[in-house]
Amino acid sequence: MKRSKRLQVVLDLAERKRKQADQWLSQSQAKVQQGEATLAQLQSYYADYANSFYEKGASGVSPGQIHTHQAFMQKLRVAAEQQENALKMDRQQLEQVTTHWQSAYQHFKSVEMLVEKLKGQESKEAERQLQKELDERSQLIRPPLI
Repeated sequence: MKRSKRLQVVLDLAERKRKQADQWLSQSQAKVQQGEATLAQLQSYYADYANSFYEKGASGVSPGQIHTHQAFMQKLRVAAEQQENALKMDRQQLEQVTTHWQSAYQHFKSVEMLVEKLKGQESKEAERQLQKELDERSQLIRPPLI
């Protein structure tokens, strides 16, 4: 069995690992994007709620409304902080997944290049062998020189 055929199994395995790393990378990127969108929504809602309350406050609000507003704003701040922490962890995970993806991709490309190189060598060797056989046959067919 040719070396390129034997290494095809290794190439197939490397390709599966690369494809799995592709999926993980895609999922991790989507998770970061979703986290960024959620954080932006929380921050926007916080700013909108604060602005609307302050506009209402100009016409006067009761102490109970102020207390309720402050409690709700505190909950929004905590939610935003939690989202920022989750996003930070998601970004760190994305970095790790990206590093893993790069490693899997490089391994796949290295094995692929090796298989292609071996196929090229095997093809050249087959051509040399064929040429040798043709030369030997042509010498058998030639009439002897007198």
